[in-house]
Amino acid sequence: MQYLESKGVKIPFIFEKNQDLPIVVLKLVFQNCGRSYDEIAGLAKMFSRILNEGVDDQFFKELEFRAISLEASSGFESLEINLSCLKEHFKFAMHQIERLLLNPRIEEKILKKIKINVLGELASKKSDFDYLAKNLLNAEVFEYSEFQSPNDGDEKSIEKITLESLHRYHKKNIHLNNLVCVIGGDIEEKEAKDFLNGLFEKLHKGETNKNKKYDLCKENKDKILIRKESEQAYIYFATPLYLNLDDKDIHLAKIALFILGQGGFGSRIMEEIRVKRGLAYSAYAMLDVKLSFSRIFGYLQTKNESAAQAKKIIKELFKDFLQHGINENELLQAKNFIIGSSPLRYESLSKRLAIAFNEYYQGLEQGYYKKELNLIQKVKLEEINAYIKQHKEILNMSFASIQNEN
Repeated sequence: MQYLESKGVKIPFIFEKNQDLPIVVLKLVFQNCGRSYDEIAGLAKMFSRILNEGVDDQFFKELEFRAISLEASSGFESLEINLSCLKEHFKFAMHQIERLLLNPRIEEKILKKIKINVLGELASKKSDFDYLAKNLLNAEVFEYSEFQSPNDGDEKSIEKITLESLHRYHKKNIHLNNLVCVIGGDIEEKEAKDFLNGLFEKLHKGETNKNKKYDLCKENKDKILIRKESEQAYIYFATPLYLNLDDKDIHLAKIALFILGQGGFGSRIMEEIRVKRGLAYSAYAMLDVKLSFSRIFGYLQTKNESAAQAKKIIKELFKDFLQHGINENELLQAKNFIIGSSPLRYESLSKRLAIAFNEYYQGLEQGYYKKELNLIQKVKLEEINAYIKQHKEILNMSFASIQNEN
């Protein structure tokens, strides 16, 4: 983890040299310009789709001829570009990225084509009950306009996106002050810096977009959308969880949620919902913490006639978890799995670079996740149960479900 400087801006630079294969991977992350910063709902996602059209009809043909993988994507907080190529083609790939960032294909015919595709995708998703239930939950538990439609936007907002709004997005967000660079592979550090500095010279300085924070609504919701063709009840739920990514004791939350619902078979929720009662094939609750919000997020699918019972059980499980915490065996099993599986998270270059980026993005020191394993190993039962009891907010549970009224 270092910083490169261009035009008075310090750009985070994360690098790992690895010669296992003659490849180079690059991730360019533009922070604070995802769905939560949209001028029009779906604008960030639309811009990422524009980037995936290249700069002309030959752009991706030339990349494919050299086996270069290049893709842009947009999430709730950020937009990123991912590149993977053979070492011998990295110079050409960087030239293409430079062309793409400076002159994306913001053209009427391209925008029209993408809109047709997006509207078609949205229409098909109207029968995707998981997708609908998840978006319904977000719209209910977050009383902000940013959550009232998914990353893609909706039919009305898609129609409002114009060439002018895409140009504004480009100018406002694709610049040095938003950028983080992650690169690794069979390349020397100086060479990587030289390529990136060449790119930086072409980008404008821009202004930093500030981080946003969102709170879950205080009212408990239980929103049901009736779809008569639904043969199952698709149930999503969420609770607030008051913590930040850089909290000193966040490792306690990770252990607690692993035991409660994130650990698959053996977790409290899976045992009660599937194993003991046979109400669902899969059920989970996971820690969902970002820079902009923190919550516990969960899901299960069950028979329509069992929906009310399943929700009641989930509430009871959370209440019991808060009151009585965990036992020594659960703590031991969680430690063994989390620590024992950690080598798998570092087995490839792309995984290691992703971890290094997440440590930076979350405001943690480099190497924190490895140090966290030592913290997890030392956790005592009394310590974690005291931590669980502090978080009474997890009982403020909201549900959103798609189900047949019968």
